[in-house]
Amino acid sequence: MNRRKEGEPPLRYDLELIAELSEEVGLGSVTRAPGEATIELQEGVALLFRNLDEEDDCVMGFVGTSWHTHGGLMCSDRHGSYVELGYLDIVAGLANGTVLICELWARSKLSDRWLVHKDYVDEFKYLQPGEEVRIRMAPSTKSSGPSS
Repeated sequence: MNRRKEGEPPLRYDLELIAELSEEVGLGSVTRAPGEATIELQEGVALLFRNLDEEDDCVMGFVGTSWHTHGGLMCSDRHGSYVELGYLDIVAGLANGTVLICELWARSKLSDRWLVHKDYVDEFKYLQPGEEVRIRMAPSTKSSGPSS
């Protein structure tokens, strides 16, 4: 499926730049394979960036869960305000704490994992009985310095 409007260039992640930025900001190790880069944020939590050549598209999502997004990320709050983040903003935001990891747990099992912006979160309205949402920061190997 082609998600581009006519005349727009294909959606592509700069995978080398993702790897460089991830290292620079102190996120986990990055593994590369043809057409993809995976940031190992912590054991069992890997964020995959993949270019889809056959579809002129790109997707980002967590390995082992169903959530994914094409290109960047749009997050909204309960008032309808929203923020749009490009893929490099997402990598930097994971390191500085503006982009958080959100997990859906049902019956003590991980059901899904996705990203949210710390100031634009409307995930709670979708909760069903027996479900739990856990939100946390990505671990970083670099210190953010003293807090004020």
